[in-house]
Amino acid sequence: MKRLGFLLCASFLPFMLNAQLVNTQFGPIQGSNNGAIKQFLGIPFAKPPIADLRWKAPQNPDTWTSTLTTTEFSPVCPQKNFDQGGINDTVIGNEDCLYLNVWTPQLDASDLPVLVFIHGGGNQQGSASEENGGASMFFGKNIAERGNAVVVTIQYRLGPLGFLVHPGLEAENANSVSGNYAVMDQLLALNWVKNNIAAFGGNPNKVMVFGESAGGVNVGNLLTTSHANGLFQRAAIQSAGPVIGTYQSGLDRGISYVDSFITTGSDVEKISYMRSLPADSLVKDENPPLSGGAVGMNWQAVIDQDIFTDFPLQKIQSGDFNQVPLIIGSNSEEMSLSAPATVYPFMVTALINSYIPAPFQAQATTLYPPGNNTTEARASYVNFFSDAQFTVMARRTAQCVSSNQDEPVFRYFFSHKHAIPALANLGSYHGMELFYVFNTWEDATLGSGPLFSEQDDSVQTSMLQYWVNFANTGNPNGTNLVNWLEYETSSDCYLEIKASPNGSQCGLRTEKCDFWDTVSGFIPCEDPLKIQTTSKGEKLLIYPNPTNGMVHLFIPETSIQTRVTVYSLIGQQVYSANNLDSIDLTSFPDGVYWVEVKTENQVFQSKLIKTQF
Repeated sequence: MKRLGFLLCASFLPFMLNAQLVNTQFGPIQGSNNGAIKQFLGIPFAKPPIADLRWKAPQNPDTWTSTLTTTEFSPVCPQKNFDQGGINDTVIGNEDCLYLNVWTPQLDASDLPVLVFIHGGGNQQGSASEENGGASMFFGKNIAERGNAVVVTIQYRLGPLGFLVHPGLEAENANSVSGNYAVMDQLLALNWVKNNIAAFGGNPNKVMVFGESAGGVNVGNLLTTSHANGLFQRAAIQSAGPVIGTYQSGLDRGISYVDSFITTGSDVEKISYMRSLPADSLVKDENPPLSGGAVGMNWQAVIDQDIFTDFPLQKIQSGDFNQVPLIIGSNSEEMSLSAPATVYPFMVTALINSYIPAPFQAQATTLYPPGNNTTEARASYVNFFSDAQFTVMARRTAQCVSSNQDEPVFRYFFSHKHAIPALANLGSYHGMELFYVFNTWEDATLGSGPLFSEQDDSVQTSMLQYWVNFANTGNPNGTNLVNWLEYETSSDCYLEIKASPNGSQCGLRTEKCDFWDTVSGFIPCEDPLKIQTTSKGEKLLIYPNPTNGMVHLFIPETSIQTRVTVYSLIGQQVYSANNLDSIDLTSFPDGVYWVEVKTENQVFQSKLIKTQF
């Protein structure tokens, strides 16, 4: 046994001796060599959020002078492992989990693109070292080596530890709010990247932040906060869209959550008690974020009037967001892994009757037919939830962002299937594309050897290059790649990602997406400065737009009889007057409004933004 241990150490010693040392802003670190790649695993970017630092904004780590060895992944953040199901669910992780990992091909480079990944898991599960199919799913070596790029994966607090809103925590903060601790973790990690990535060969002005599922939600949310301004120059949202809840909803959930542990004492005393509990006990009774094909956000970011000041689409429509090139997309059978294994036709009918209002049920049945057997029924069941939660969300976000910024947006639709027959039947399931972005399917137990096909290799080669090109230039296109058209609302063009793509297509599941917009009463975003023209081609000009107060109206009609009305986006009239050529909006809340001007002969409309500069 001792002899075996000696041999293992002896074989590992040259691997370590050849590794290089990097000086970070907090102290020197020693990584390891992995082939041609230098990897640094478990770099602290924050103090451990334990004891009195539980439910507080993350702080920079204490500095160190001795070289810190960074050759192993850090523990995952505390979470309930739902993979086993039922009574066998276990709690894993350690509260001391705010670490990140870096892979780089060249420490002495200066202009390498940087890809920063935020993992998913419903904001309750997951980690930067997550394994799936026998492979470390987000291992950055292959991207770094094959794409000549720096790769960073980060961790952030999960569940109640990352998102708790409670009156007892409000008293600790100058702005009297709480929550969003996980978002603060992500922001601090991105600040670490900005301040340190040059030491790893990366260009801090070529940072792409990307994430999948809840990680994609978090990326979308980061687009809407001024706290992230300048921390990244490109973004990619995979199988998600921005989602932020109201502060009151977070507060209601937080109060109920804490009261499940303690009901006596003041709010401050309750929080003091909660800080005395082991982290395991805080997550052991959590519910899974996925159930029967339906996605839930049990814990999420909230509008706290500090990090987040409005709902995402409202922020984007106002133009007051981080305008960067964006990739966004979804998979063709997102919910195939979480849907029931067997679905009967009557279950599809029951699903439609449960989720869809009566006036729209017939149309839903046409779009998602129950079928005549379990195979057809399950396909409709999967597509129902996939479109309702992912396909339409990708379109809404692509439309809104592309209409409100000059930077390009690129939409994709991942439809590649595994070569393994058992997995091929599942289609392009939720999270599957990550194996191909990271080029790790070839390392998975299920994907290795003859089961890793030429088609798999083709998809992973193109996806890696698209993502790296995008990080480098803001445009995914490049040599030996099928051209990916820029997204435009009018055409809804996208790239279908599969082994043999035939170029960008347009109009992705349009009838179904239109259906979901109608059922939900969704009003698509438009260009906030778009001027509505009349049949005569004449225009109403509003200046300045955006405004922080007074605006002037230039009306083409010569008639002096006009009626000016201002509406909120939900159609509520908030202002009306006759024969005006200016409006004072100083006292109006910031937001997006519709201005309508009626003359004797015509009606003019335009969108108007009220914001503080």
